[in-house]
Amino acid sequence: MVNINTTLLWQVLNFLVLLWLLKKYLYGPIKEILDKRENTIKNEIAEAEKEHAEAMELKEEHRAELKRVREKSSDIVDKAERRARERSKEIITQAKVQAEKIEEDKLKEIEQAKVEARKEIRDDFTDITLLAAAQMIEKELDRNKHEELMAKFINQLDKKKLGDVQ
Repeated sequence: MVNINTTLLWQVLNFLVLLWLLKKYLYGPIKEILDKRENTIKNEIAEAEKEHAEAMELKEEHRAELKRVREKSSDIVDKAERRARERSKEIITQAKVQAEKIEEDKLKEIEQAKVEARKEIRDDFTDITLLAAAQMIEKELDRNKHEELMAKFINQLDKKKLGDVQ
């Protein structure tokens, strides 16, 4: 049978006390340190993943903002070009209207000058006719003398007063 002696019993008891001491003072604190370290690493990994997700979200927001800004600047440029084209058309239209008005005014001035020239010629012709009539009254002329006298007066008319008006 088994023979249990006191030495063995003391050795077992010492072994158990040593196990209890190791567990309490060595394994417990080491396990606690390792658990804390594990939790710290898990927290750091979770924080890093969270920051990575936030960075990716910010990156996407910046891309979207950049795209929106590009579209807005493109719209602004398009609007500016459109306004410039419209303004140039307005300026051209105004210039055409102004040129037509100037042309009309000049044509009116020319027409008025023609009317005044004709009136002046009529007045001059009337004066000449009256002068011729006065001279005819002073001299009694026959038909041939009358035609001669009229031709003479017409030839004496100042060409500058008559111009090319017929």
